[in-house]
Amino acid sequence: MAEPSAQPGRGGRAQLVTTLLCALLIVSGCAGPQQRAGTSAEPTITNSSPMDASGAAVGDTGTFSTTDIAWIQLLIAMDDQTQYVLELAPRGGGEPALQGWAAGVARDNRTHLTALRELLTATGVPDDNPHEGHDMPGMVNAEELKALSNATGAQFDRLLRSALREHFTHAEQLSNELRKNGSDPRVKKLAATVKSSAATHRQSMPL
Repeated sequence: MAEPSAQPGRGGRAQLVTTLLCALLIVSGCAGPQQRAGTSAEPTITNSSPMDASGAAVGDTGTFSTTDIAWIQLLIAMDDQTQYVLELAPRGGGEPALQGWAAGVARDNRTHLTALRELLTATGVPDDNPHEGHDMPGMVNAEELKALSNATGAQFDRLLRSALREHFTHAEQLSNELRKNGSDPRVKKLAATVKSSAATHRQSMPL
């Protein structure tokens, strides 16, 4: 897999969705690198879609609310970076147990990415990653990625554990919020799977 780009997202649609997502993820830390330091608040998704006179959300794509789409796009961005990091493990890792565990996580992550992209296709929203260049909890920033790429042995294992703990923690939190505030049953079902998988992997990580 190619190294994730650090360039800003392109296109009016991507920028619109990015703006919307940052409004929806009120406490998630959707920010540039200079804003991430010290962020400790748990991510929260709120369904802030405007309602029409009948109470239906305005701007929904079929049964997908803006919250659903925001969650799908953010999880794709997070999982794409995580997949890149996991695929470094066979080269850089020192502990066989951690490498074997990472291989299992990578398989699950690929499955989740496939399901997320299928849902995104169903929404009709382009798969053009509005989060390129963003630095927020749950995502590996450029500095962390460089450190992982250059590390080997015990140092790599330490950095891998740190990056994945953060990823799992925020994937759980975001998925829990989506289950409470999302609309489409398919997205809620996938969020439950992601939350359960993240919790299982976090708890089973070799120490």
